[in-house]
Amino acid sequence: MSNRTIPRRAHWVLLGLACLALAPVSVLAQESTQTLRVGASANLSVPIYKSRTVALAGPAKRVSIGNPDIADVLILRSDELYVLGKDLGATNVMLWDRNDNLISAIAVEVTHDLDGLKRQLATVLPGEAIQVYSVQRNVVLSGQVSSPIKMDAAIQLASSYLEQAATAKEKIFFEEKAGGGGGGGERKAGKVINLMSVGGAQQVMLQVKVAEVRRDLGRKLQSQLSTLSNSGNWVFGGVSGGATFPDAEFGADGLRLPIFANGNPLGPVFDEFAPNPASISNTGIFASYLGSEFVANLVLDIAKQNGFAKILAEPTLTALTGQEAQFLSGGSFPIPVGDDNGISVEFKDFGVKLLFVPVILDNGRINLKLNISVSDLLPTNTLIVSPITTSGQANSVFAIPALSERRALSTIELSDGQTIAIAGLINESMRESIEKLPWLGDIPILGQLFRSQAFQKGETELVILVTPKLAKPLKPSEIRLPTDGVVEPSDAEFYILGKMQGSSSKSSSTSGAAGSSSEDGGESRLAGSTSGDRAPAATSVARDDNAMGGAEGAFGHTLNSNSIPGGSK
Repeated sequence: MSNRTIPRRAHWVLLGLACLALAPVSVLAQESTQTLRVGASANLSVPIYKSRTVALAGPAKRVSIGNPDIADVLILRSDELYVLGKDLGATNVMLWDRNDNLISAIAVEVTHDLDGLKRQLATVLPGEAIQVYSVQRNVVLSGQVSSPIKMDAAIQLASSYLEQAATAKEKIFFEEKAGGGGGGGERKAGKVINLMSVGGAQQVMLQVKVAEVRRDLGRKLQSQLSTLSNSGNWVFGGVSGGATFPDAEFGADGLRLPIFANGNPLGPVFDEFAPNPASISNTGIFASYLGSEFVANLVLDIAKQNGFAKILAEPTLTALTGQEAQFLSGGSFPIPVGDDNGISVEFKDFGVKLLFVPVILDNGRINLKLNISVSDLLPTNTLIVSPITTSGQANSVFAIPALSERRALSTIELSDGQTIAIAGLINESMRESIEKLPWLGDIPILGQLFRSQAFQKGETELVILVTPKLAKPLKPSEIRLPTDGVVEPSDAEFYILGKMQGSSSKSSSTSGAAGSSSEDGGESRLAGSTSGDRAPAATSVARDDNAMGGAEGAFGHTLNSNSIPGGSK
């Protein structure tokens, strides 16, 4: 505790008067408004690096301050005290009169400059209801802000004020003489305690549409011709499709006979003519001729294939701002992986997979980090793995299927309800191969008997659209489920009428409400009829068909060609 008398502090009085004499008139006016009149006890709050004047109830002879490192006091007049905040914390000031009677006890608390911080927050973040408090060395922020970005800005502004408090010992304006005062050592900076909350919708519902149309055209003409003529001493023929010539074997014991009856039995032998087995994979024609000296076989494998596929995946997923969300509709297949302990199994996902991280920005803007994948298992190109054990035998066989995958990774920024295409593809491929017998295969018409040819053409159109929306919860009464219109058929409807779904008053009322929608951000629609053997009713959550075009039928949602960039005409 520092115990000082007025005569010992005369030099401080002169210094204070000189400072007041040199101060501008506006500053003096401001200081006069900050004068506090106290009685026998009072509480005084002083911002750090700022001062307050205190009017005493009577003339003081002696003054004492508990911790001179927190605040410094100066007697301006016998009834007026000047208090300066030097560092964050709390202390007290005691004053005695000429007769050593205690006339006043003042509890002094040095806090952050909350008025300056409030002005900065009001200037930088207008319209945000942020309250500021000072607790010891910490700054407490409370209230509600409109976005996480503004919350972060408020925290950064408050942190700059804490940096000032960290260097308070180096920036004080009044220093004690050597040997006087308490020498409080280094001060640690406090921290910003965030009690603010973010108002408004902070959940993002992402609607994704992956639309793909694939067309395949294939033509095949494979000729397999074999002829053989045996007239006297000459044997000749032709083949299209491959043949082998194994050694001839005669007799019950498979003896190999020489050409000359009285010659060396080690001489050459007659060879057999064995064309490769002919086959027709699906459609074709064949013919055969057998004479006394001539034989001919003709097999034509003729096929034309037209393939058409449409893939429409519309996953919808909701997540909190700044949090990752995942969605998978499909499955996983095992993959054997070798390690030090033998063989372990890992799983690979397939199907419709969605992963995204939304961040809500100012003015309703939404930042999205996307990973969208649509994959199918392919029966072709399957890898067969037979691990060999230490005994040299394969005890098991693993079949690893191939995948056909469409994947898009992107980071975009949209407003609420906007739609953008993050990926698109138009792919056209054509392959043609010909195998023919030289010269004979070039003869018009008849040359087709000596040639095999294949033609393959494929066209693919793909587009991936995303639409983020600020989501709000619905009342349970506003929700419709895909199973609401599904009724199990009775035995009579299934066996006699051949219906896949039953009919009832419930299904009629449900199907009559098809196409209705609720408010944006959470509508749910049930489409499709529930009578007869039609497909089950389809459900779409919070989508706008008018924006993209298309129609909802008994077999799902169909996009219009003008709704897909580069769509087929």
